[in-house]
Amino acid sequence: MNHKNAIRFLVLLAVVLAPAAPLPAQAAAAWERALREERAGKDAEFKNSQTSPMAGRERLTVTGTAAPFHLIRDGKVVDPGEAGKGAAFAVLFRDGKWYWSAQSEVACRRDGRPVARESEPLEPGDLFTAGRLTLAAYPGPDTLALIVFDPQRPQIEEFAHLSYYPPDRNYAVLARLERFAEAKPLKITTTRNLEKTFYRYGKLRFRLDGRDLELTALKTSLDGPDARYLFVPFKDESNGRETYEVGRFLDLEEPAGGELLLDFNRCYNPLCNYSPAYNCPLPPLENILEIEIRAGEKTYRTEKSEK
Repeated sequence: MNHKNAIRFLVLLAVVLAPAAPLPAQAAAAWERALREERAGKDAEFKNSQTSPMAGRERLTVTGTAAPFHLIRDGKVVDPGEAGKGAAFAVLFRDGKWYWSAQSEVACRRDGRPVARESEPLEPGDLFTAGRLTLAAYPGPDTLALIVFDPQRPQIEEFAHLSYYPPDRNYAVLARLERFAEAKPLKITTTRNLEKTFYRYGKLRFRLDGRDLELTALKTSLDGPDARYLFVPFKDESNGRETYEVGRFLDLEEPAGGELLLDFNRCYNPLCNYSPAYNCPLPPLENILEIEIRAGEKTYRTEKSEK
């Protein structure tokens, strides 16, 4: 059992055996230390990663059915006949797939390896390096979204750390997962008035602040690596005041049985809080809690505007 799993086991054991009793000092200290380490790691990633949400400058969307060829220069879609300086590359739509082509100053990589020009279809998360900019590709059936990351965006230059509530073990509660007989698709509206498809997987039932509550657990996929995880988008009465108005998210590893630890200290903001470049799902109506969840991440606020 690794360090993190051991900590979660101790917390879960304490909740099961004595929900009202104080957590043993050693286990409580280990749980809080692990939580603070996770938060420090996320802060470092947001400050230093080339694809930090704080560096997300804008979102480009091109359509293959309207035009099969698009030229990207300096993080903008430009007319192919337009003269200009700066690193440029082209994206091409062919037979329902997206490809790329460029001069030597632009690179496209997938998990650290090059993506072949004009012959290898783009996949979600492929990264272009063009001058100081990084662009992440997200191909769809007939559209291609490119998120432009700029290390000179004011928000990443000023970033020091995210905002959190202090750790509070009262918001780490035992939940019972009741799986649905069938994981049916659910289309959820996003912040860009689009739709994303998830799967309604089960109901999480738990007790918090003296009340019996429930949330619907979703899955992003029913196969592959992501099928191991539950996605729980929710709203609560702190939204729009101390926490992000759209709501917050929880990611949970699916348990082998029916019980798991629901730790709201680990809930986080949609990426839309940090940049307008993102397209975030809105919590479904069945996941609106009529209590305040004063745990986890608070709204991140910045005073600087785009250059």
